[in-house]
Amino acid sequence: MTRLLERIESAGIDRRRFVGLAAGVGLAGSLGLTGCENKMKPADEESPKAGRLENGEWVPYDCIAGTCAYRCFNRAYVVDGIIVRSGTDTRPDSVDNPQLRSCIKGKSARKIVTAAERLKYPMKRKSWQPGGKDFHPELRGNDSWERVSWDEAISLIADELTRIKETYGNRSFLAFAQADKYLAPGLFGSAILNALGGCLTTWGQASQGGLPVVCRHMRGAWALGMMEASDRMALRHTKLFVLWGVNPTWSHSAGDMYHFLNTKKASGAKVVFIDPFLNPSMQALADLWVPVRPGTDGALLEALAYEMISNNLHDQAFLDAHCIGFDADHMPPNASPNENFKDHILGLYDGVPKTPEWASDICGTPVQVIRDLAQELATTKPVSWKSSGAPARTYYGNRYAQLFLTVGFMIGSVGTLGGDISAGAGVSNCLMGTPGGANLVSFGGSGYQYVTNAICTETRAGSQIQNGLYDPEQEYGIPFAETFKAIVEGRYHTPGPTGATRACDIRCIVRDNAHQPSNQQSGGFWVEKAYRKDTLEFVLVQDYFHTVDAQYADIVLPVCTTMEADLSISGSSVCPSDFAMCGRKVIEPYFESKFDVEIYFLLCDRLGIAPDVAPRISIKQAGFNKIASGTIVKDSPAEREPLAAITEADLEALGVEGSPQEGRVPIRELIEQGSYRFERKADDAYMNIYDKGFVADPEANPLKTATGKYEIYSQALKDYYDRACFNDIDPLPKYKASKGGYESIKEAPEYRFQMVSIHHIRQAHTNYSNVKQLNEVFSNDLVMSAFDARKEGLKKGDWVIASSVEGGKVLRRLNVIPNLIPGVVLLGQGNWRAINQQTGLDEGGNTNTITPGNLLGDGYQSFNTVLLKIQKYTGTEPLPDYRRPPLVPLAE
Repeated sequence: MTRLLERIESAGIDRRRFVGLAAGVGLAGSLGLTGCENKMKPADEESPKAGRLENGEWVPYDCIAGTCAYRCFNRAYVVDGIIVRSGTDTRPDSVDNPQLRSCIKGKSARKIVTAAERLKYPMKRKSWQPGGKDFHPELRGNDSWERVSWDEAISLIADELTRIKETYGNRSFLAFAQADKYLAPGLFGSAILNALGGCLTTWGQASQGGLPVVCRHMRGAWALGMMEASDRMALRHTKLFVLWGVNPTWSHSAGDMYHFLNTKKASGAKVVFIDPFLNPSMQALADLWVPVRPGTDGALLEALAYEMISNNLHDQAFLDAHCIGFDADHMPPNASPNENFKDHILGLYDGVPKTPEWASDICGTPVQVIRDLAQELATTKPVSWKSSGAPARTYYGNRYAQLFLTVGFMIGSVGTLGGDISAGAGVSNCLMGTPGGANLVSFGGSGYQYVTNAICTETRAGSQIQNGLYDPEQEYGIPFAETFKAIVEGRYHTPGPTGATRACDIRCIVRDNAHQPSNQQSGGFWVEKAYRKDTLEFVLVQDYFHTVDAQYADIVLPVCTTMEADLSISGSSVCPSDFAMCGRKVIEPYFESKFDVEIYFLLCDRLGIAPDVAPRISIKQAGFNKIASGTIVKDSPAEREPLAAITEADLEALGVEGSPQEGRVPIRELIEQGSYRFERKADDAYMNIYDKGFVADPEANPLKTATGKYEIYSQALKDYYDRACFNDIDPLPKYKASKGGYESIKEAPEYRFQMVSIHHIRQAHTNYSNVKQLNEVFSNDLVMSAFDARKEGLKKGDWVIASSVEGGKVLRRLNVIPNLIPGVVLLGQGNWRAINQQTGLDEGGNTNTITPGNLLGDGYQSFNTVLLKIQKYTGTEPLPDYRRPPLVPLAE
């Protein structure tokens, strides 16, 4: 890191000032970790009194952050039904078997489960009346509310769904999730609409950007960057870790990654981070920070390739044996020899050598840093080459994916002990509690069944496209990025690059507790217009809280959290795992809250949907079913046995139906402890070295690609994109400037700041973003470099308006830091939208209010390709997040 800071020399960066400021990057305030105010309550106000700690019980619980894939172990100390403390894993800690430590979000669950925003009762918007004639859509978001009974709410909902179906047909229904076997217990998505004959759903993906389709065609596999990766036992042998767009101290669990990488550093391994932001993970761990402008990572990768080729630093033998398309001698049949990667990088046919000097003008990375990194990649082996999904969540994230894999192949450190290539939202799992490869411990199914959607018939509403299985005969529904725009304009795009559209007339929206589309989908500029459309007759929302979608609903239903469930199962059901976790009931259901699936069953009863179509299974029974059908590996990874041992006495004590069975751990012990960890040892039989067989013998162990090899040149990828995907790609990896990226600034210079939508330490997407204590300590301000702030005449604590080209505007307080490259601003995604009805400004600071709804690839979204105009706000300053009153439905 020091070496880099001494060499900052890229255009537009004041070197001496940058170095001087960066010397203080360890200060919490420089990172946006603390707010401009910090008036924390005295410790004794937050700490439980000694008398309240007697006669309590530690109860394991499943974290409420259902959209977080890292699922840490949490416990609550409960006294007389009240949570007085939070705790985590206390088992012995080691590098082989790290504790599953919870992060600050999981430990804050007691602040959220009884938060002021929790919905207590079914509520009806006062100005809305059933029947489709007197529903006043213009008042959504501003109306008052009235409490109704569960019986009245279910009757209203059932009658409206029946009326809308009979009047407009099933294509007038829109659900934000397709009900299928992958949904967690208690979340029913489109299930009730499916049972009525089907509905339109939304499709696409958010976290992985342009990675999935590219990885499947170039390396023959895709599983979030987790299963197609070597595990932590294999990576104990790594000498160089290169982490692209990774900040696990904020976005992942609390300590496992540090534990692993600190141990590796102590043994001599090096760690390199590549990112626009010198983030907290780097400050603790980095040997080198490589700065890069958002969306220009491909130019940096091409320059690395140039430096490796020019100095013979690449692994030619590996490329010859395992790859197609690197040079003219290894091109596939029917491809032009001129279209090989080596000659493209050297500029033999386009006249543009992809030199470090060429790349530096685009990506902002100093020339010498590019050369040094290329040298390091060639001389320090084995290399673990990892990327998060963030650099691929850009307009041409697909092209980034091509180049990231290609340079990884050039390094030649894959399929070997300590070497791997992995990319996706799960890359840090392999460094923490979860392994790459298959589950060592896994739960089974819940037993819930859902009717197939007769309209959007594909099981997962679009995920098959990212898996390379596009079917033009299927109806996929509305892409995430244009959901709200499609509601307003009455048309949506179908998959493929032709621009073909289809009409829609949405009269009813059903949104369950699994999704927060108003906050988490791009194109947020259209949200209010959609919910207030004069033909949208009924909006049903189920939620824990009075969230953004709930504020625009006509009926809101209060939903239980995982902490209110008799059994709540997570862990290995989320990602590859060597542990299993189950939560118990911490508190009773909050006021009149019910679980999503209980609401589904109530509607089924009212609509006459028989139990053989929708089996009525309790939350406890569903949790038991998952445990009872869970398995664990035996002495050989190929052999498995039941996880839980179950007796007749267990069935009676738990009050569930099932059969006795032998297993590894007694079921009541597992439930009591809340977790089970499969013990690992160094170089054990379960160690996963991904692609080891292929690398050792590519002929005997071909990959699932068109040629059986790693495809640097992939005609199959190009052909699939031309059939199924929205934007363009070439068969050969090539950098291309993003629409709305750095190179576009010259077209509209007032929109000169690139925004990176980061995973903030205080929240997991929208979850925990309403916890005031986290809001105060970890303020989610708009973060700008000190260099830019001086240039713009701004200072820390100013309020600024960030405007997008599309018209969205957010109002945020400014934080100024030294450790961010100029021209870039940061804003944590997940804040709840809060549109000021007088000014039109989003005072909640939601990133998607200002993120364009680009249609890209397999439906991925370009959260990190956003150009903004930043202006000082001169009006009345709003309160900081932690001092704002809670959002509760106003009742008359």
